[in-house]
Amino acid sequence: MYKQFNTIEEQVAILQRRGVATGDDTPSILLREGYYAVVNGYGKAFVDASASARAGDDRFAPGTTFDQIYQLFLFDRELRAVTFRAVMCVEATLRSVLSHTFCEQHRSANAYLRRNCYAQAGEYLLGARAHDGDLTWMINTLEHHARGHVADEHDDEQRDSNRVAWYREHYSEVPLWVLFSDLTFGNLRYFFALMRRAEQKRVCERMREVCGTTHAGQTLTPKGMLHDLDALSALRNGCAHEERVYDATFGSDELTYPQVLKVLEAYLAEGDEQRLGNAVRELTRRYGAKSTAIAAALRQAGLVADAS
Repeated sequence: MYKQFNTIEEQVAILQRRGVATGDDTPSILLREGYYAVVNGYGKAFVDASASARAGDDRFAPGTTFDQIYQLFLFDRELRAVTFRAVMCVEATLRSVLSHTFCEQHRSANAYLRRNCYAQAGEYLLGARAHDGDLTWMINTLEHHARGHVADEHDDEQRDSNRVAWYREHYSEVPLWVLFSDLTFGNLRYFFALMRRAEQKRVCERMREVCGTTHAGQTLTPKGMLHDLDALSALRNGCAHEERVYDATFGSDELTYPQVLKVLEAYLAEGDEQRLGNAVRELTRRYGAKSTAIAAALRQAGLVADAS
């Protein structure tokens, strides 16, 4: 079935027909941000389920305004921004600790391309069956970046970083700690899972040293850290790709935003942890004060301004 295109004027009319009060700035906002991103993304919090069932399409609760929907959209945008900055701090720490721990044990050039420098199938955290394929993929990914490749000049995603290109030009090999600058958070998670168990435990110790990280009140374990990285990788992708995060779930354990926030805070240095918590509480307080409907949506998602 083809989804019909609607002009901005028609989009405004659809909102009004469905019970949303619009304003003079609604057309410009819809043109700038997009109906799909704003209304489809955040309107559900204001939908009247009974009226929608009777009408056969979305109908909004009495008193709903377009500005309320847009303010919830803006809240999530700001939430993504403060969250993403914090995740970047964790990602930087993870790059440093993983590369340092691996290279400390495997000091020869290009050790990261040797299969015998990684865990055997029996101790692979993601399962013995997946070990061979995942290890082959990891080594191929590392070699792909270390050796360089021909890329479409218009494809920014395929270009090497300046650091990796410089090392390849001036040295015979690219060190792992430089190569890691080209890897994604998800790549780093797989690299951690493929490390030998003793090295994983050393990574956990070092993360605890620099961040004070614990897992459910206990010493951080390789398995626990892998679960945390799964959730944090999903959170990072949600923030980077402008997906809705305030009421989303993350990772295989389907953590809510407040739950994954606790995980994120555990991997931050004390000052960064406090700044993130304060920023989230302030955003929740400020936007929740704009309307009772927005406050209700935030409470439904587990976000409370004075939560610890």
